[in-house]
Amino acid sequence: MGVKFILGKASADHQQALIRQLAQKKQQHSADNFFYLVPNHIKFATEVKVLKGLRALEHQSGLFAEQQVQVFSFTRLAWYFLKDTPVYQIPRLSSAGINMLVAAILQDHQAELTIFKGEHAQIGFITQLSQQLTELQQNGLSAEELTELAQDSDFSASLQAKLHDLAIVYRYFVQQASQQFLGNEGLLPILQEQLLHEDLSRSYFYIAGFSQFNQQELALVKTLCGRAAEVTISLVTDITGIAGQSVPVDQLVDQPLHLPAASDLFYRSERLYYQLVSYLRAEQISFQVADLSKTDLQRVTDPTLQQLENNWIKQSRLETVKPVKKVPDTDHLQLLEAADRQAEIREVAGQIKYYVQHEKLHYRDFVVMTRHLDLYRNIIEPIFRQYQIPCFIDLQHEMSSHPLVELLSALFDVHDNYYRYDDLMRLLKTELLLPQTAAGQSLELTEFRDCLDLTENLILQTGMTGNNWLQQQDWTFYRYDANDEQRVITTREEQQTKQVNLIRHFVKDTLPPFFKKFDQAKTGRQAAQLLCQFLLDTGVARQLLVWRDQALAAGDLTAASRPEETWNTFIRLIDEYVLLLGERPFDSAAFKELLLSGFAGAQYSQVPSTLDQVTITETGMAQLNQSQTVFVIGATSAVMPDHVSRTTLLSDSDRLQLENSLPEDQLDLAETSDVQLAGESYLAYLAFLAPSTRLVLSYPLQGTDGEELTISPYVKQIKQVFALVPQQIAQEPAADISIAAFHRHFTGAKRAVVTHLLNLARKNDRQLPAAFAPLAVWLKEDPQIGELAQRVFASLNYRNQPEKLRPELVEQLYGKTINTSISKLEEFYANQYAYFLKYGLKLKERDVFALSPANTGEFFHAVLDQLQQQLAAHKEDITQVSLAELTTYLDKIIEQLLLRPQFQILHSSARMAYLSRQLAATIRQVSWTIHQQLQHSQARPYKTEVLFGQVGSREGLRPLQFALPHDHQVKVRGKIDRIDWLEGNDQTYLGIVDYKSSLHKFNYRDAYFGMSLQMLTYLDALIKNFDLLVPDRAAKPAGAVYLHLQNPKLELKSVNQSSFEKVWLQKNKYEGLLLADPQLLELLDADLTKDQSGVSLVYPFRRKKTGGYSATGRSDPQLVTPEQLDLLLWQNEQLIKKAAAAIFAGNLIIDPALWPDQRTALQYSPFKSIMQFDAMLPENNYHRLPTMTAEEVLAAIQAERSRNNGTKA
Repeated sequence: MGVKFILGKASADHQQALIRQLAQKKQQHSADNFFYLVPNHIKFATEVKVLKGLRALEHQSGLFAEQQVQVFSFTRLAWYFLKDTPVYQIPRLSSAGINMLVAAILQDHQAELTIFKGEHAQIGFITQLSQQLTELQQNGLSAEELTELAQDSDFSASLQAKLHDLAIVYRYFVQQASQQFLGNEGLLPILQEQLLHEDLSRSYFYIAGFSQFNQQELALVKTLCGRAAEVTISLVTDITGIAGQSVPVDQLVDQPLHLPAASDLFYRSERLYYQLVSYLRAEQISFQVADLSKTDLQRVTDPTLQQLENNWIKQSRLETVKPVKKVPDTDHLQLLEAADRQAEIREVAGQIKYYVQHEKLHYRDFVVMTRHLDLYRNIIEPIFRQYQIPCFIDLQHEMSSHPLVELLSALFDVHDNYYRYDDLMRLLKTELLLPQTAAGQSLELTEFRDCLDLTENLILQTGMTGNNWLQQQDWTFYRYDANDEQRVITTREEQQTKQVNLIRHFVKDTLPPFFKKFDQAKTGRQAAQLLCQFLLDTGVARQLLVWRDQALAAGDLTAASRPEETWNTFIRLIDEYVLLLGERPFDSAAFKELLLSGFAGAQYSQVPSTLDQVTITETGMAQLNQSQTVFVIGATSAVMPDHVSRTTLLSDSDRLQLENSLPEDQLDLAETSDVQLAGESYLAYLAFLAPSTRLVLSYPLQGTDGEELTISPYVKQIKQVFALVPQQIAQEPAADISIAAFHRHFTGAKRAVVTHLLNLARKNDRQLPAAFAPLAVWLKEDPQIGELAQRVFASLNYRNQPEKLRPELVEQLYGKTINTSISKLEEFYANQYAYFLKYGLKLKERDVFALSPANTGEFFHAVLDQLQQQLAAHKEDITQVSLAELTTYLDKIIEQLLLRPQFQILHSSARMAYLSRQLAATIRQVSWTIHQQLQHSQARPYKTEVLFGQVGSREGLRPLQFALPHDHQVKVRGKIDRIDWLEGNDQTYLGIVDYKSSLHKFNYRDAYFGMSLQMLTYLDALIKNFDLLVPDRAAKPAGAVYLHLQNPKLELKSVNQSSFEKVWLQKNKYEGLLLADPQLLELLDADLTKDQSGVSLVYPFRRKKTGGYSATGRSDPQLVTPEQLDLLLWQNEQLIKKAAAAIFAGNLIIDPALWPDQRTALQYSPFKSIMQFDAMLPENNYHRLPTMTAEEVLAAIQAERSRNNGTKA
């Protein structure tokens, strides 16, 4: 019986020292047992290195195995000694199961709790509480001790309340867990008890990789020290710190002990030494101390790294460190400054690739460390894969994001929220629940995705939810067209309808029967059985196996393990739930919470898939192994030192209060974040001394979100002492980079080289420098990526300009005749390429079940059209009906319209019902406005919703039709909202009223450039169809005006100063173009007689005192002469013909309009990602609209018309 301490700094070869001693003892006692104990996360790597070390010392080669040497963690040691005992057969309570048990305790004991009451549904809190209970167990505190502590009046009220609730939960937790389960925290005390009865006189223990133990581990090690043949413990520390002074190692055994200060660099190791030696002296167990600094066992042999270590220890003791006189070999100590994290990882990957290729190193010789791997989680793996570097990322992955967990969560949500869209899509998109074919096989994944996408589109379009999924009648996949009420369903839509109903029937036939049984479950056991059977019957378990097999076939061992791990975790949770709560009355909500909280504590196991790979880990897990090169990345002031903060239930202030009330062997519980922060220097020290030959430090200047980052003060110290000059690492090669520098920093993976060469060429006017041409040629001829390289380099000549369409393609897209609405041609002039995408290729956004401006406009138009038809049917004039009668008409019309399919959305929710009432109120006000306007005018509605051309399957008046070269033609169709009739002085006038949901005014410039064609086009169509509209008389155009459909707000001050009716009419005045005909204007406003001048309340003009008329309000005149109107109509027709000619010519131009107020045609375009318009590119330019007055527009049109020989179109 004896104990050996092997002490040495991080540069010493602790592992080799232990292997030598083990080999020596093994040679002396060949029949004895040898146990090498290390932390669990390095057990596999240590086992490999120990066996290699023993094989070398025993001068053997080839395959090598050791039956009497075991490399274990503490839990694995427990398995070794307890595996055949009854206690080890007790089911183990997993971390996920602990979460579930804690959640159940919180639910059951709400009445006893204070500050923890109501927290049982908070998964994050349950995880925190579980971790706190584990910490209490590890430090040996009992529920009774917690209860006593809670009564300490010196503690704050908050801490007393926490301890009170913790004691309650802890007591029930220990009671329930110990009755049926054995947790890992309960293993070590049992193992310790078992070892008291084991014969360990022929067992040797070697303990390495620890700087501290929890109380259970410490108690176990003490037992080993007292009973084993020999225990050898390796600690990373400096003997000077142990002794408090420099003393010979042989005198160290008798030196007085002193508890180290928390600020000491080796505080944890020295404190562990203090605890163990105090025990050994108290128990009179002999021990020895070996100082590795006095031996040849030095793992770090590079002088620069040795000097770094000595300086680090001196600085930690606040000793003066002078800068080195000789600049170190930059290959052994490097400092990299990267533009961002991606550039940093690319440089690291490039260096690893370079060293492997040129120095014949293995990937296992490299370790990449950072303080927090989460910051690099989404960067490292893709870049290393691009560089074809195998790597093992030592980062725990939570199981809670696995599709099986999402399926379970969504399944319960579908049940609870009654087939809500979001929940059903979450459930089905896990792709674990697949419909079965007639042959009993799962539907092909591609076919399932097509069906599901169509189903989602239909749901988004129609708002199908709840009972819609369970109805007997099939759904119909159909696109509603407001312009074609007679449209029939196409063959393609019939097929899509079948696909949609395949999904609906699958949901309807699968989920309701399960939910019905689930709701009838009386106990937790019954519910658990139903859930498991459901997952088996629906093929979920089988689909997980399919995923596993696919990953295995692809050689991805990590992905292959996860389906099985997740399923096994689910089964274990179900088993634990049944054992814990199976006989209780079943509570569905609680079951869901418990299951999900169980998964919240589950993690995937981490097993390296190959021996030769780069290890990527955190500095907090740094191990002093045989890595030749270590990259410490992300060395910024934000994380080195780390900003330590407590996330456990007991805060720092709580732990400080507990410090004086806990016995010495439980002080770990009182350790605050300040103590942890003091340990940051030690973690950095271990990371910096982890390599044997080369240390590369790097830091980015910019974070993921663009935040500015600065160098770590730790690294800054090294930089200053060693006079290091940071090597600037750019994201991409500089324009003038040399071929040698390029090979050093930007070669590695072939795909990456292609990318770098592409960016280099872009920086050199799209030309590769001559020195790089051979490399580009080699890449183009490479059998693996040659085709890709050719395409990429060809992009250097790419310009973001569409090609002209060939005539045959134009004809396939548009035919010989363009049948179009004028709004489409307005889109053409606003953005020509968007017109091609929308109306040529017929791209469109998917329909969404929402109340759009188009829906509200359609509703308003339909009401006003129906109102006019109803009045005409009853032979009533709107001016003669009373407000009450008008309201009665409107109420009936609105009630009928709301039954139409396109307005079903207004019944879909309480919010939509409110909007429906608002729309109804608005249209009532608009109708009353029209009623009042007509009281002041002789104009009367003549026709509403008047079609010209073919709209859908309906034919109206003659379209605007123009012949074009090559037997092409364009036909313009449209729907005029209202035609008003005026008659007087033996003259008939017809005018247009266009309803708008927003404020519109006629803009001469926009009309001139084709951005506003509707008003003039409708007026042109009206004039060309006078013979059909008024066949028995001659007619003149009155003009065309907009009416804003609104329910405006009035200012009380204005109403008080005038009258309500007057203010109301002024707020709803028509805007647009009117013919400057005195007879017409006199008819339009009956109030403005020859004897009365003033401003019209209804139309945009005034009567002068002299008897003439003038426009009001705006610089663009709204009164036009017949000659001016003729010019505008001529220009409008020219624009129609020019647009059609350009379309038939196949001209494609990316030139979105840019208005003087900086509005652009791209502002609300859904095609921006397709066009990739970039105003910085020379080939991409806006179509800038100048500021023009009405006079300038008319003059420009006159000039163009003169150039056309004055002929009118």
